Amino acid sequence: MTFRTPPRATSRRRRVGGPAMLVAVAALVSPAIADAHLERPSYWPDPRPDTSVTPPAGGKVPTARSLATAVTGAGPGKVRVVCKSDSVSIVKRSVALARSRGYRLRPSRPLRRLSKKQAKKLMSQNRSLKRRCKFRSVQAAINASGNNDRVVIMPGRYVEPESRKARTNDPKCTPSLLQNDQRGTPTPSYAYQATCPNDQNLIHVLGREVKGKPTDPPNPDRHGIPEQENGECVRCNLQIEGSGVIPEDVILDGGKDYERPRDPQDKPGGYAKHVVMRTDRSDGLVVRNLLLRGALEHGFYTEETDGILLDKVKFFWAADYGHLSFTTDHNVIQNCEAFGAGDAGVYPGASPQTGDYRKESFYPEKRFNTVVRRCDLHGSTLAYSGSMGNSVRVTENHIYGNATGIASDTLSAPGHPGFPADGMQIDNNYMYSNNLNLYSKNPPVVPLVPMPIGTAVIWPGMNGGKVFNNYIFDNWRHGAMLFAVPDQVAGDPEGNIDEKVHCTNTAISSTSCSNQFYGNKMGQIPPKFRWPTAINKFGNKSGPKDAKSLPNGVDFWWDEFVGNNDNCWFDNTGPDGKASSVTGAGSGTPPDILPSDCKNSGGPGDVMKEATLLDCFTWSAVSKDGAFPLCYWFKMPPRPGSAAAAQERRAQQRAKAQFLQTPYADALRRSLDAVADGTAFTSRHG
Repeated sequence: MTFRTPPRATSRRRRVGGPAMLVAVAALVSPAIADAHLERPSYWPDPRPDTSVTPPAGGKVPTARSLATAVTGAGPGKVRVVCKSDSVSIVKRSVALARSRGYRLRPSRPLRRLSKKQAKKLMSQNRSLKRRCKFRSVQAAINASGNNDRVVIMPGRYVEPESRKARTNDPKCTPSLLQNDQRGTPTPSYAYQATCPNDQNLIHVLGREVKGKPTDPPNPDRHGIPEQENGECVRCNLQIEGSGVIPEDVILDGGKDYERPRDPQDKPGGYAKHVVMRTDRSDGLVVRNLLLRGALEHGFYTEETDGILLDKVKFFWAADYGHLSFTTDHNVIQNCEAFGAGDAGVYPGASPQTGDYRKESFYPEKRFNTVVRRCDLHGSTLAYSGSMGNSVRVTENHIYGNATGIASDTLSAPGHPGFPADGMQIDNNYMYSNNLNLYSKNPPVVPLVPMPIGTAVIWPGMNGGKVFNNYIFDNWRHGAMLFAVPDQVAGDPEGNIDEKVHCTNTAISSTSCSNQFYGNKMGQIPPKFRWPTAINKFGNKSGPKDAKSLPNGVDFWWDEFVGNNDNCWFDNTGPDGKASSVTGAGSGTPPDILPSDCKNSGGPGDVMKEATLLDCFTWSAVSKDGAFPLCYWFKMPPRPGSAAAAQERRAQQRAKAQFLQTPYADALRRSLDAVADGTAFTSRHG
């Protein structure tokens, strides 16, 4: 999610009313929204397996091959081993610690111990691998690899000196191999990545050969990489894996100026590269059991890939995204950990439209294209984000200790195909204690986006999404937020837009309709819950560890935007296990009643809420305190139920009463009335 440079004005917005109306409508498009990461014009890959490779590449999530088969050589492909002179010694120390003290794969998981038999087997495997080691560079081993091959990385810290020497904006590729995106912005083409692989990246995996020139202008239909661009597989079905006990035993490091470089948690003082590991069109890729640390932008980045599994991979200290997948299908990120991201720990953006309104000739079956599961996502501005994150499932994760937990949106339409976002599912997660204040002087992580401190879920402009069967507790501001993103605010969409949407009144907006929140346990602590070791990392606030329940500031917040239809909240229970204790700021307040009818609900409009959103979205990293009189997002919320929380609530009620008497409130009210009667502007489906 990004809100960083002003969008260009759209031609579809029409003038209405008088000067005050113009001010109000202009405010609706004022948020500073655009891409943080520039992608070439990107296409969703063909979801069918590529049978020119044996076994076929893509068409499904690949299966990881065991470390034992790398030692025996069983299965297709060659095995290349990368090592350090002290790799065996590092393994030996790690095995000894795993035997004596135990280890945690993630902070929320219980301690595990290696058995004597497991320890002996792992040591034997690593000694065998060391005898076969011929590479000191991960990039060199990847360059030497082909389809079905494997790169095994033995324990150690890999800084890739040759990659660091590569020039950024190399004249060999700049500007000759730049490609204009849909808006005319120069971006690195696929050929750029192939020709100058370490210009931006510490490690690069090129999955397919370069073929032909990019389609110019880009094809508006983003289903399938244009045939004239898509070459044959050269590194499909590649597996890259660490051979240690835990991911932290193998560090692929794009950072520099550490105080303790061998400490996996240590923060870099600077960055050598924008991306630690980037892969392009790398169908059938498996990456497992390693740590990616220290990037000016992203720890891991893949684009236009069909079939990818990241298992037991960690993403630490990426200034933008820990993980970024873009226009990628059959995509699983599991057993992961991320922290220290200025935007989000995990970000599957522009994911394929495989949901209700998919192109059935291309995607015959409705399905999730991306799954994020069993991860600890903490210590970042956002745990998870994904602009145009269509048909993504987020399940069985621990999401805690961030400013905000999950955000998926239709805000960054430029550069992200798949407008509008729909079909996301958030189920069976623990989302708690997201109370990390990064909007202060000298924060441990520099926030790149404006997020409300103390919030578990924020959905700006999602359609047809579901949030159910989650434990959501101890988030001091909001449990889950839903609000609209009018089409003009989202910006010009990349490629074709969906022909059908969930919103029935598309003359007003194409987003924020048909979302369901149900079966969630709000403010309740799960049975046998254990607090993760990193719960208070970077000064994150949490409630008392011995409490029987830990309420959220407010469980559900809805902006009630005019014309949004079929959003509903039902069968949720509050801290005492009863539906009556659920709190919500929605239609019918007071007494905080949210609509439960999924077929007949509609947004009545709320001037105060829209004014607050506009105030918050004009935030920037250089904003001064007090610049936003209505926005409370960037202030550390008091603990729910405390005297300070009651005092803040009374102050907010006084501020609301004062605001509603102002000329600005009157102008905004007239703007919302114009939206309701369809005279303010038309949506892209109007």
